[in-house]
Amino acid sequence: MRIVEKGLSRDLALIWASNLSEAMSSVADIEIYIGPAQNWVLEKGNKLVFLQATHAGVDGLDLGLAKRKGVIVASVKGVNSYYVAEMALGLMLSLTKRIVAFDRMAKKGVFPPYSWEYSSGSLKGKTVIILGYGGIGRELARMLKPLGVRVIGVRRGSGGSDGYADLVISVSELEKYIGEGDFLVIAAPLTKETRGLVNKELLSKMKRGSYIINVGRGAIVDEEALYEALSKGVLAGAALDVWWLYPGRDHGKSYSSKGIHMLENVIATPHRAGFVEDAEKDIAMFIVENVKRFIRGEPVEGLVDLDKGY
Repeated sequence: MRIVEKGLSRDLALIWASNLSEAMSSVADIEIYIGPAQNWVLEKGNKLVFLQATHAGVDGLDLGLAKRKGVIVASVKGVNSYYVAEMALGLMLSLTKRIVAFDRMAKKGVFPPYSWEYSSGSLKGKTVIILGYGGIGRELARMLKPLGVRVIGVRRGSGGSDGYADLVISVSELEKYIGEGDFLVIAAPLTKETRGLVNKELLSKMKRGSYIINVGRGAIVDEEALYEALSKGVLAGAALDVWWLYPGRDHGKSYSSKGIHMLENVIATPHRAGFVEDAEKDIAMFIVENVKRFIRGEPVEGLVDLDKGY
């Protein structure tokens, strides 16, 4: 708040809303909106020309309405890539080193014997497939490079390698390579193309004993198919920071209707990958500069393609 106020108070007449009611009552008369990208902003913003979202994903926003009203939408995609990638790496290590499982044993006073059933794994020599090889995906690949990991990046286009990924493939090639992965890390946005992309058929082709990490969006993965794969031991485990259900949005329900978050081989975190104090500062500074670009008539960063959805 302070960074945005200090950075924009000389250029704009700022209206601060301390709650939803205040925001909704004043949005009809503003040209620029900074805040969560919600549909009521588009619906009530009669003079709105620029919506600067304070988060990366805009999958809940009616982009068709934004297009019809001529509203430019920008997100903060890419700003918190480092922090989300850092979380993905932490979840990968937690799974392979069985940190959560060992912690539970220690808290129960259990000291497991030195037998192979209680051993842990390593990332060394493993293959990691990163679905969504954008800002977060490339940042994660950079972090994995010194650990002796083979990285396959998956994105809309394709093309060789980029210095961090050993191979970059298109989404259409994912089925061909999915069986090589020891880890599938999902860092893609939720769009018409990615919704349900990780389905029963794809999961059945994954290497037995592999892991899934999701820091993208819950709905990219078929919930029932993932539950089945985890329950039957097709997958060794999963670490999920994003979900299918959220309190306040889904009638008070949260996480998974199948109870995936309660499975012993699942590490569950409540959508916290990008919720980092340093990231919030970075986002605030980005917003200030991006709004200034818009005011000056310069191309804005984080521009959302209203047809593609991200």
